[in-house]
Amino acid sequence: MELIVESSSGPASRYSDAYLFMVLDSLHRNGCMSRKALVDDIGLGEGSVRSMLNVLKSWRWIYVNRAGSSLTEFGKASFEGFGIRYVDFCDHKYVLGSCQQAVVVEGVASKVTNGMAQRDLAVMNGATGASVFVMRGGKVLFPTIWDMDEGDPEVAGRIRAAGLKEGDALVVVGSDDSLKSRVAAAAVGLAMR
Repeated sequence: MELIVESSSGPASRYSDAYLFMVLDSLHRNGCMSRKALVDDIGLGEGSVRSMLNVLKSWRWIYVNRAGSSLTEFGKASFEGFGIRYVDFCDHKYVLGSCQQAVVVEGVASKVTNGMAQRDLAVMNGATGASVFVMRGGKVLFPTIWDMDEGDPEVAGRIRAAGLKEGDALVVVGSDDSLKSRVAAAAVGLAMR
C-alpha cells in the first residue's frame, strides 16, 4: 500500500509512507495534537510534519485548527481500513534489538511465506531484524511450519493476547532505537497490504 504519490513538481518528500502512518496513528490514539506534539512523537522535523499535515488536510483525512490537528470521520475510517495497528509485544528470543515494535496486519497470513521478505524490508528501514508470526487454522505459526502452540505455548499465548486473529500476521521489529523500530514496523505493515 502506497500513500505518497511522487509529484513531478516541488521538492522531494523527506518522509515515507511509514511516517504518514505514524502521524495518523498518533492522531487516532491521542485525538487532537499540536504540530509540536507530533514532531516529538514521530521524530521528524517541523517542516516535514507540516508538509505531511498539509497532504493529509488536502485528502480531507484531518482538519486543522488553533488547538491542533484531528482526524476527520473519513480519515478515521480510512486509517482503520488499513487493517494495521501497533501493538505491545516484545520477545528477545525471536527478535534482535533492545527496542521492539510490533504491528498486527489483518488478513495477510496467506501472503507470508518464510518471513524473510518482511525481515529484509525491516532491515532496509533501519531495523536490526524482524520476525513474523501468523495465525492459520487456529494455530500460531512461526512461518511457515513451526507450531508455536506446541513449541512455545507461553509466547503463543502472548501473541494471541496482543490481538492476533485467524488470518492475521504479527510482525515484531527490533533495533536499538525505538523510532527506527516504529518506522520499520509501519513500513513492513504497509508493504504487506
